[in-house]
Parts: sequence; C-alpha cells; structure tokens
Amino acid sequence: MDDSMKKILKWVGGGFFALVVLGVVVNAMKAEKAAQQAAPESDQAAKTPAQVAALPSVTAHDMAVAYDENTVAADQQFKDKAFKVTGTVAEINTDILGRPYLTLRGGVNEFMEPQFAFDKDAGPQLAKLKRGAQVEMTCTGRGDMAKIPMSDSCSLI
Repeated sequence: MDDSMKKILKWVGGGFFALVVLGVVVNAMKAEKAAQQAAPESDQAAKTPAQVAALPSVTAHDMAVAYDENTVAADQQFKDKAFKVTGTVAEINTDILGRPYLTLRGGVNEFMEPQFAFDKDAGPQLAKLKRGAQVEMTCTGRGDMAKIPMSDSCSLI
C-alpha cells in the first residue's frame, strides 16, 4: 500500500471517528432534553414500594440479548417504559454532559454492555459503588444505540 492510500485511509478513518463522536454528543443532548421533559413523569413512575414491586423485572443480560436479537421487539418491551433491572456493575462513569451512568455486565460482548443513566444528583450514591457490585434499580428504557440498550431516569433500589 503506497503512502497516498494510507493518507486517504487515515482521513476516512478520522472522518468516521468524528461522525461517531458527533452522533454520541447529539444523542446525549437529546437524551438530556428528553430526561428533563420526562422528569415529572419518571418521578411518579416508581415512588412507593408498591409501585416499585409492580414494575416488570429484567436482568441486564436478558435486556442485552433482547436488543441483539430484535430491536423492534425490545423497543416495544422497554422503550419509554419503567422497569426494574438487576445486574453486576461493570463500569461507573459519566457521560459527556457529566451525568453519571452505570454499565452492567451481560451484554452480547464486553464493548456492548447495557447503560443506565442517572440524574446528576445521584453522584454521591453511585460514588459508593464498586465494580462487581450487585445492583437493583428502576429505570425508563430509551431504546438502543448500535445495539447497546440505553436507559435513563434510573434510581437504585
């Protein structure tokens, strides 16, 4: 492969990377706006112990498999719906807007672990967690991004 071809491939790769980053930023901004608009609804979604107990339960693994097998069916089951989810913490992180999120083990591969976003005020509670901890939380499904299940408005139970 000659140098000019290598340069072209570098530019194409760089452009692709830039588009991916731009997509993540735009999606994060949309999610933040949607979370702000849905905040009153999600605050009422799971307040009392009876309401929490009545929510459907799923494991992070089952959710990941559902999205891997059929996104349309998984969206009908999870998107814009409140549910309880259990799993093992893989990562504790913040998104580009500074909102904390967890990834739980059980994705179809280690790079596609389901992500669960929290409000910024959940930071102190999430700071106490460690990788490998077992968690149970309530969330609202947001669909998927490249087959990675995404949820927001999460609260630890």
